[in-house]
Amino acid sequence: MPTLIQLAKSKTLWFSTALTVLGLAQQFIGAVPLTAIQQSYALMAIGVTSALLRFVTSQALADK
Repeated sequence: MPTLIQLAKSKTLWFSTALTVLGLAQQFIGAVPLTAIQQSYALMAIGVTSALLRFVTSQALADK
């Protein structure tokens, strides 16, 4: 089981946390007013970023 310090070193988990906070802010307070086209670009950027993070991941969290 990874420790909190090991989890804090994960770029993928930081990205996921930021997405969660942004999603909550959008859902509850409408913090990011985007059109449908802008939303599609944002989703593409999220997908590409997730893929890139996966490619740069070289070790398990337990090994950090």
